[in-house]
Amino acid sequence: MRKAILLLFVLAACPPKKVFQLSSDENNPYMLKQTLDRRVLPAQPTPANDAHQPRVFVLTAGAPKTIVAYDLASGNVMWKADADVQSRIAVGGDFIVELEATQLVARDQARGAPRWHASVPGKLIGVAADKDRAYVVFQGSNGYAVAAFDGHSGHQSWSADASGELGAPAAHGGVVYVPYLRQWLSILDGSSGKMLTRIRGIDEQISMLDVTSQRAYYGSKQGVFVLDEKSATGKRADATYGKVKIPTQLEGTTYGVDVYDPVQMTYTAAERKRVLWTTTSVNGEIKLPGEGYAIHHFRYILGFDTKGEMTWAYSHPRVELVASDHTGSVIAGIAQNGDVVAIDPKDGSVIVRKSLGTTQPVLGATFDADGWAPSGQVEKSDTVAVLASIARDRDARFDRVKELAVRRLSQLPGAEVTQQLLGVIADPRQPQKLKDIVVELLMDRKDGSSLPVLTKQLETQSDYLANTEPESLGAVAKGIAGLAGNKLEPKDIAAALAALQRHLDSPATSNGDLVQIIGAMAAIGGGAERPVLASHLLLYHADDNLGDDAAWQKAIVVALEKGGSTEREILRYVANDPRTRPKLAALIQEQLSN
Repeated sequence: MRKAILLLFVLAACPPKKVFQLSSDENNPYMLKQTLDRRVLPAQPTPANDAHQPRVFVLTAGAPKTIVAYDLASGNVMWKADADVQSRIAVGGDFIVELEATQLVARDQARGAPRWHASVPGKLIGVAADKDRAYVVFQGSNGYAVAAFDGHSGHQSWSADASGELGAPAAHGGVVYVPYLRQWLSILDGSSGKMLTRIRGIDEQISMLDVTSQRAYYGSKQGVFVLDEKSATGKRADATYGKVKIPTQLEGTTYGVDVYDPVQMTYTAAERKRVLWTTTSVNGEIKLPGEGYAIHHFRYILGFDTKGEMTWAYSHPRVELVASDHTGSVIAGIAQNGDVVAIDPKDGSVIVRKSLGTTQPVLGATFDADGWAPSGQVEKSDTVAVLASIARDRDARFDRVKELAVRRLSQLPGAEVTQQLLGVIADPRQPQKLKDIVVELLMDRKDGSSLPVLTKQLETQSDYLANTEPESLGAVAKGIAGLAGNKLEPKDIAAALAALQRHLDSPATSNGDLVQIIGAMAAIGGGAERPVLASHLLLYHADDNLGDDAAWQKAIVVALEKGGSTEREILRYVANDPRTRPKLAALIQEQLSN
């Protein structure tokens, strides 16, 4: 009897075994399959709420802040409730849950009334919910732990301690996913807290976690795994793993929330730099739909094909989009001013444009809209106009995005595109680096239909009395030179040569612009430009300023040297004229001898 009492005393004195440990069964194919099979997931993408209606729960600024529940299908506000929200909002079956001040609060999803309050025994790391329960990861005095609360009563169902850092959880289908020490993804039974299995990332850390109604994604900034039976390998090459091409101009874009970053446990600007996609698995590989993927970058949503080439763009008017989600059929977004939009991922057209009607700025939002597929079209996408508006945006934060926009814009055909690119060059508010890029792009466009637009840009002359100056003269000339070899209409060539000659003859034209004009005339003139260029050489071969300019010397001599006997005779005359600047004469002699 004394031995039995002593044994009970010893057992009572031993601390309970922690559920999350460094040493545990992991990457077990059998256990992973058993775990995946026990999830109760819908046959089709559907919202998590019991009504299966597409909804979004929005947090607006103020003192106090306000939660706005919005029905996406009907376009109506369901309810509003003032609340000191300090976390993301998680959506359960018939409730939502979030940290309000220092307590976990569940609210009735249909009416917004508080259902229960619960104390969090430590610092909140993250909150998640499924149909029946809320799950909270926190850091207490004894370390990290995860706890489950009944969604109806708030009763704590279970808790599990960890020997190390836990990340924010996610849940669906009766299981809860908890990242552990950036290396493991643990999967627990939602009803009991029992560890079902866990995945160890062998060649990539696990710092991102996201779930839809049917799928779980995990990974890092580098790429994403789909949780399936192949996840037991723990390696990118052997698992269902994928990533998309993110342009360097969109630096900071991620696939999801960093579950270990305490700042991202609330709504932040990180929501505004996000890859938006929906995927399928084919032969163990992530496959994108035919339209590819999109990237939300502050005010913009940019669409890319499966090869990473931009195909469309959406620019939200005036304010930034603070939250977005790919529902499988549309890209849903909430703007800072309360605008609600649904974008067609195929071409960027606006399918839905509504408003929350809020007067306070939106801080963030949680979508519960998996499978939402509204029909119709409010605004047809105009890619040229949208890209041009991005390029002309005055916000200096988006200078690199402007580079991306003008590069894509320059790849599109049509005179309108050329006009828009010239507008960027002429805009005094645009950075010089962007203008330099546009100049090079104009040279590379080689779109014959652009010649009349470029010619029209040359109409403005230097006029002291009228106070006018030509805009982007050198850039326009470069653009014309880039059309060399294209099929051009004779009347368009004649008009362009005449416009260029007016600037060639103007004493107000700078040396640098004269060089570009000479090059443009030689590129498209087909010989018709040579008499004009010959007269120009005869007029300025002895000029102290222009005659000594090495770039001008080379441009005019090379342009005439390509001509016939008449032009070569003029060059010999100029070379032998004692008034000719010495370096110009030497260059002519060299060119003629070659």
